[in-house]
Amino acid sequence: MLRLQRALLAAALFAPLAGAQSDVTTAPERSALHVLLVGHDPARPKVPFPQLAKPRTHELYRERTAAWHSLLREHFEDVTLVHAADYEVAMSERVDVTVFDAQPPRGPGGIKPPFLPRDFDRPALLIAENSPGIGEPLGLKLDWL
Repeated sequence: MLRLQRALLAAALFAPLAGAQSDVTTAPERSALHVLLVGHDPARPKVPFPQLAKPRTHELYRERTAAWHSLLREHFEDVTLVHAADYEVAMSERVDVTVFDAQPPRGPGGIKPPFLPRDFDRPALLIAENSPGIGEPLGLKLDWL
């Protein structure tokens, strides 16, 4: 998350040099989109390959949801945060876009049921390992690029 924030800061600082009109003293206009952030519970973050992760990795995952939430609130007027374990598909029906930074509970059925129902048709952004984790069971080929 720190790298993303540094990249955004660099873009804001160097945009005027590229000929773009920018006023860094005013806050950016926030979009009216309603965003749902499905994030890690800082008390129980789901770190990929936890046995290989360093202590700093666990620390970053505990801070990750708060950092995403803060960033999204800078750019969108209405941001709702839900921890992945508490996510329900109906929540995505009430928002414009769902950002999955953590995997929600798996749905019913099968040995390894999908995280979302096969007829899920709401706009969603899948961050990092969630792209193939959530997308592949739905038939998406996001990791084939």
